[in-house]
Amino acid sequence: MKLNPELERTEKRHVMQTRIIGLRVAMAAIVIAASTTGALAQTPDNTVNNQQGNWAETRARMNADIRSVTQDVTMTAAGIGNSFSATLGGKSTVNNNQTTTAPVSAALNVNAQNAFGALTATAAAIGNSASVTIDETQGVSANNLGSLVNNGQMLRTTVTADATLTGGNISTGNPDLGIAGTAAAIGNSFSADVNGDLVGNNTQRFFGDARSNLNVNMTDVVGNSTFTSAAIANSATYNVTGSNSVNINSTQFANWDPSATSNITLRDITGDLTSTTAAISNSLSVSTLPASGRVNVNSNQQNGAGTYATSNINLGDVTGSVTGTAAAIGNSVSISNLPN
Repeated sequence: MKLNPELERTEKRHVMQTRIIGLRVAMAAIVIAASTTGALAQTPDNTVNNQQGNWAETRARMNADIRSVTQDVTMTAAGIGNSFSATLGGKSTVNNNQTTTAPVSAALNVNAQNAFGALTATAAAIGNSASVTIDETQGVSANNLGSLVNNGQMLRTTVTADATLTGGNISTGNPDLGIAGTAAAIGNSFSADVNGDLVGNNTQRFFGDARSNLNVNMTDVVGNSTFTSAAIANSATYNVTGSNSVNINSTQFANWDPSATSNITLRDITGDLTSTTAAISNSLSVSTLPASGRVNVNSNQQNGAGTYATSNINLGDVTGSVTGTAAAIGNSVSISNLPN
């Protein structure tokens, strides 16, 4: 059995941050599929203004008892306070403001026995989620490029995700597919994918409590398995292509504690195992690949919250490699602006 060492270098921290941002994008996909406010336009000048306030509790619960299933099984419980997405063509102005003040939670309990397909179980709780996609070349006129995206998100409540997996005899017949278990609690989440020039202003304030709890107790599993418990206060991601100028101004404040916990007990396992437990207060990622002509990033991250990641792993009779990570990150900034 091999557990990976402590994250000793900044590069490794950014790798972990990128993995969790990838998780956040996956959770945002759940949001978009479940309930979104969408905008689609093919004009040279678009304006979208979104104002959302969620003052009532949002709660998702699922209990699943699975027996003798021959195909893949996917179970998802998603609790979302506010969700917004916009897909635009041409020069665009987007103003998004979201506030959540009532608890958001998701709980998933899965007991699987004699399952002969891959098992995917996800509990995701998100306070405020916004996703903006702009392709400036798709407007009626591509001569007047340059979009403006303003994002403001405030969370003043608890965000909790709980996922529990029990059972055994999971055999997919495919060594690359086994079990994927995820618990993700995210306070404020924002992503922008832009083809063209961009001015982006982001302000995220987290005065709540994000907690993710993943509990796994299973035996006799054949196939690779991946387990993730992630608690994130503020997350912003910008992916920009085909641009001459990118200007990002980001301010992120976190005052209460994100906490991620994993308790994993496995016996008689054939396949590789990867376990990631990550708590992040403030995270900003900016990527302009291939490189833009000019990139200006002003980031202000202030964390006054304890950030806790706890992983308890108990394994026996494992045929395969084992990788375990527990990462607690207060502030993280990743900027990529490199040529091809």
